[in-house]
Amino acid sequence: MTSPISATPIVAIASGKGGVGKSSVALALARALTAGGVRVGLVDADLSGPDIPRMVGLRRDVPTASLRIADFGSHRADLEAIEVDGIEIVSAGFMMAGTQAFTAGEGIADMLLARLITRTRWNRRDILLVDLPPGTTGVGHALRIAGRLAVILVVTPAEVSHLDSHRLTTVLNHLKVPVLGGIENMAFLSCPDCTHQIELHPPTPADRTIWHRGISKLASLPYRPGNIPTIADLAPVTTVVRDYLARDD
Repeated sequence: MTSPISATPIVAIASGKGGVGKSSVALALARALTAGGVRVGLVDADLSGPDIPRMVGLRRDVPTASLRIADFGSHRADLEAIEVDGIEIVSAGFMMAGTQAFTAGEGIADMLLARLITRTRWNRRDILLVDLPPGTTGVGHALRIAGRLAVILVVTPAEVSHLDSHRLTTVLNHLKVPVLGGIENMAFLSCPDCTHQIELHPPTPADRTIWHRGISKLASLPYRPGNIPTIADLAPVTTVVRDYLARDD
């Protein structure tokens, strides 16, 4: 059974800077919510690096000769979400071979993002998680598409990550998009012998972090090579998302 996508709350997973593990966090959060009985759709909207298909064992080797960005003459849903472990996933990576790149201006990218969200044949979903490109691209367009939109930020302890996320937060505040909180990814590495926590980045001075401007730190996630965060790692995040879904605003 399908439902109007405008009625489905969207939580965007965003970061001011690339390389912070945003896609891994988005996929892990989708799995954690699904394990708790939430019906999740996951949109891989990181158009320059749509990696979620590969992370769930899917790949496309045949290059595409053309790519439909938008369809102004029809409101027909013509994209298929692929269900993996109970999560319905749609990605630009389904439209192109793994070695192909999507190069277009921001306006064109916005239209493709809109198509991924609104032209997909979704079954009834409780929430759409949207893995946005790094930076501010896509936030404004997601706001125009969504009936309800909130954001979770992903940073590392590195100062440049917080600096770029400050810029993104300024845009979100201007657009009046609520920020549910932030996740500090790759916060430390646990020694396999003694479990001592090893810092991977010099800590950012407290007054330069996004936490200093009132954003709640929902979780500090360890760096585990080759593994995404666990359900237990993300328990505080899933609680916040569930509370958001339970609200009527």
